[in-house]
Amino acid sequence: MTTLVFQIVLKQWDKSQRNTEFQTAIQSSESAYSVHTQPQFMLFETPCVLDQQALDFTIAPLEATSFEHISGKGAGRTIKQALLNNGAAKLDRFIISQAEQTFYLSYEDEEGVIIDIGPLENGWIQARYQWRYRIEKNNEIFWQYEEVTLNAGLFKTLVPEVFINHPPALTFNTEDI
Repeated sequence: MTTLVFQIVLKQWDKSQRNTEFQTAIQSSESAYSVHTQPQFMLFETPCVLDQQALDFTIAPLEATSFEHISGKGAGRTIKQALLNNGAAKLDRFIISQAEQTFYLSYEDEEGVIIDIGPLENGWIQARYQWRYRIEKNNEIFWQYEEVTLNAGLFKTLVPEVFINHPPALTFNTEDI
């Protein structure tokens, strides 16, 4: 039986870390990790794994380009999950749908425009976008920046290195559109 595997990798930093040194460290950090989670739910009558990783570059001291790696459901921020009226599922801004026994991945931008990325059966897909959001902490408001990467695929055999042993068959980055 096949398994749908979704891994979300969050890289987080704040406004003070937009310099070249930090951006180089952020861009050179991993965007795929081993998956040690078993299927937790069914989607389109197919077992699904949802793995979440977070790299927090906002830890002290800010002068160091180090980060804290957090793994598990609570890593980073809570990822929005929803079942849509048309039967598709949504993870954050990514939409998973099925048509004629084929699973498809799409992306919904901030204006609600849906962009088709591709089918999940032809190897795994790595999709990425960046955004920022406002955070209030200790009566101060600051901007949190985040790069969100979704590694997604349909696999016949579930091994921890599904996203590490082979490069993605397809990559998508909103900065390229």
